[in-house]
Amino acid sequence: MGESAPEVDEDVIAARGRIGQTLGGKWRLDELLGVGGMAAVYAATHKNNLKSVAVKVLHSELQRNEAVRTRFLREGYVANKVGHPGAVAAIDDGVDDGGAVYLVMERLSGQSLADRVDSQGGKLGVREVLVVAEGILEVLAAAHTQNVVHRDLKPDNIFLTADGGVKVLDFGVARVLENTGDAKTRTGVVMGTPEYMPPEQARGRSEHIDGRTDLWAVGAMMFRLVTGRYVHVAETQNEVLLLAMTEPAKKIAEVMPTIHPKVAEVIDRALAYEPLDRWPDAESMRQAVKTALAAVEEQDGKATLAARSRDEEEDEVDDAATTIPVSDFVRAKTARSSPDDSPKPSLWVHTKATPAEPPKPPRKKRPLLPIAIASGALAALCVGIAYELPKKHAADAPVPSASAAPSASIADEADAATDDDAGDEVDMDEDDAAAAPVATATATAGKHTTPVRPTSRPKTHHKRRHH
Repeated sequence: MGESAPEVDEDVIAARGRIGQTLGGKWRLDELLGVGGMAAVYAATHKNNLKSVAVKVLHSELQRNEAVRTRFLREGYVANKVGHPGAVAAIDDGVDDGGAVYLVMERLSGQSLADRVDSQGGKLGVREVLVVAEGILEVLAAAHTQNVVHRDLKPDNIFLTADGGVKVLDFGVARVLENTGDAKTRTGVVMGTPEYMPPEQARGRSEHIDGRTDLWAVGAMMFRLVTGRYVHVAETQNEVLLLAMTEPAKKIAEVMPTIHPKVAEVIDRALAYEPLDRWPDAESMRQAVKTALAAVEEQDGKATLAARSRDEEEDEVDDAATTIPVSDFVRAKTARSSPDDSPKPSLWVHTKATPAEPPKPPRKKRPLLPIAIASGALAALCVGIAYELPKKHAADAPVPSASAAPSASIADEADAATDDDAGDEVDMDEDDAAAAPVATATATAGKHTTPVRPTSRPKTHHKRRHH
């Protein structure tokens, strides 16, 4: 089985078929701008002065209903009765020879509030919402003075002009549709739009509808634009309508905790369940919106100044980092430093910093052992020289006679016997004993000397006892 073809709206087909026609013998339909539940809107021009206008043409099936036709044509009269630039003025109206009922209005340049919020991802900034709300309430204040209640305020019926103005569209349309008895259900037909409908309108209590009904709708639009969600959320339009009848609106701070209190006050009071608890009139609410806007701007201004001050402080610190030498910076005291702490130079202080001298390498310690050995060798050399010089002189001296030798030997033997009998202790320096051979060899190296006959035992120093 193939896929079923998408359903084609007969009103759209009929509306496209009118392009190029001239209504009332003077308004040529040039372009289809949109199709709503009640009429199609065209860009058109007058055949004589080529003035560009917007022409609304009532749908064919509604043209047969006399009450609808009468009230549709009355819309232009109501819009003109408001007498405010924010209400779209009606230029002409009439019924074409072919039975088409039309209304000629000024053509606007800009976009609807619905298109604006869609282009911004479903939400708008609080300041923008307050500005738009103030423009709507200014128009409503003029309309309510003329006993005109819109009863179908929604983002689709609010137009933002290219020069920053706010226009309210479709005055009187909801009232036209309410008493037709037509069972055809369309957006805005019979009861308006459920998402922006206060409890009394949702319950069908027409006797309770007045200017405060429009104020609830403005509050519902503000809630939707700021938070990105509707006041009442449900699966179907009937369920939304049921919630509008029975459930009070949530406090906006429950959905958006960061909302400014002044803004929350405006919206919460407008969405009060009982009409007597709402703002008494459009002008009172408009003044509250202006107060909230001033509070938000003041808050934003303080935040901007604080951010700018932080940026300037950072810039000043950065500038100082490019001009202050490290030594000066270290000595400087800053407001952020405690009384006992000196600010440490940061890593970014580099532009005019003089690089510190590299640390000197530690002085190497000379090993003590080689020095001790060398000192010992030098001392031994000196001792050896001192020890060998007497021997050399003795060798060069004349040899004694034979008669003297025995007496010397007898004296030596007597001395030795005396030392042995007395128990004399021999004291010899260990360093001298160890260095003696070395010194002897060193002193005699490379020289021819007379050999010295060694005695039977090493020469020692004796300590003699004296009795």
